[in-house]
Amino acid sequence: MNGIGKRLRQERKRLKLTQSALGAIGGVEANAQGHYESGQRLPRADYLFRIAAAGVDITRVVTGVETTARKEIPVFPAAQDSQSLDSDEDLDSSESMVKIISQLRQSLWITANALCEVTRLVDSEEARSSTDHVEDHLKVLQGDADMFAALALAKVQRAAHETH
Repeated sequence: MNGIGKRLRQERKRLKLTQSALGAIGGVEANAQGHYESGQRLPRADYLFRIAAAGVDITRVVTGVETTARKEIPVFPAAQDSQSLDSDEDLDSSESMVKIISQLRQSLWITANALCEVTRLVDSEEARSSTDHVEDHLKVLQGDADMFAALALAKVQRAAHETH
């Protein structure tokens, strides 16, 4: 079992969740959850994002560094469910936007920390001995990052164009 798998299992148990339950939250089957925890597979970014919303300390899982003040990340409706934001009487749209941006910034910091740790591990001697296995995961990560960056840029450019 690798460090990530061990810490993922510890977080799941801390939250008193079964493998099936955490897998469902993360959008994977129980057997995939088991593979993550045993270190046979590395979880993808979308899975990590989803389980962070359930209160999993992703920084701890990925880096081994305990987050000093754990707090649950609020779950916001998906973009296609924007009507539920409009009907929320407690929050106007600007408050909702600020909260969503705050969540995105927190996620970006978590991602940046995880990328730093991956870089450190790839540069270490230990990782060089198993580059074939790691290289496949890095290619998937690169593809996810490229797609995310392109999507984010398109959204920002569209928003900037609409305001002018």
